[in-house]
Amino acid sequence: MFSQSIFAQLMRMSLLLAVALLAVHHSPKLLDLLAQQAINSGCHQQNPSDPMDHSHHQHHHH
Repeated sequence: MFSQSIFAQLMRMSLLLAVALLAVHHSPKLLDLLAQQAINSGCHQQNPSDPMDHSHHQHHHH
């Protein structure tokens, strides 16, 4: 069985996740900001020697 401290940590993390999801769900500006940050992070993690390197910059924004 898990110890009480691991259970308490799990509950705190679950509560934090729920609060974060609610905040993002009720704030379209925050959601857009996080989405843009994710797009920017993904673009900069590409391997420069990858032959598909240029194709990922031609995506369509909806």
